[in-house]
Amino acid sequence: MSSSNSLNYKVQLPKNPTKNQAAIFMLHGYGSNANDLFSFAPYLPDNYAIFSLEAPIPLPQIGYAWYSIRFDAPQDQWTDLPEANKSVALIFENVNMMIKKYDLNRKDITLLGFSQGAILSWSLAFNHPNHFRRIIALSGFVIENLIKTKEVTFSAFASHGKEDPVIPYQWAEETIAPLAAKYDHIEFYTYPSGHTVSQENFVALLDWLNKTAKN
Repeated sequence: MSSSNSLNYKVQLPKNPTKNQAAIFMLHGYGSNANDLFSFAPYLPDNYAIFSLEAPIPLPQIGYAWYSIRFDAPQDQWTDLPEANKSVALIFENVNMMIKKYDLNRKDITLLGFSQGAILSWSLAFNHPNHFRRIIALSGFVIENLIKTKEVTFSAFASHGKEDPVIPYQWAEETIAPLAAKYDHIEFYTYPSGHTVSQENFVALLDWLNKTAKN
């Protein structure tokens, strides 16, 4: 892979790394950076290699984005689809690079995304069947135009705040709740919070990570 396609990232490796190491890849939200979700790393199970990828589009004096957003547009026009699709491909390319570089277990890869990162986590899991074993999608929703297949080969923990002022709770309920109703291995939780991850939410995702860990 050319260096121009390599994303900046932060990494936390297990104290006792093994071959075929299980891994978690973090995808931050709009206007953030690789340090944001990486603050979760010390609290996650210590047997994972943890990578926090940084989005490629700089937002001056704010951070980075995976794609442009039209905040005042309706839901179906909210996302710059060409940029989002490009980022989906770029993330997939970088994950494969990390699998080879760090000798990761390609059958035990988890995505953890917030907001934009959650939206792209759904797209990656749907578009690459059997490549991602689990996703954790926080404060995001499913964008149909970013999905090429409806095949569900992954488990998911999704959560959303009912008072979210950025991504309306209704968008998540309409696109994720039907999946949770259809598939036992997709779980959808709601919290009385805004566009954030509450302590209660974080404890629940930790419990889910442990519950769904490979033996």
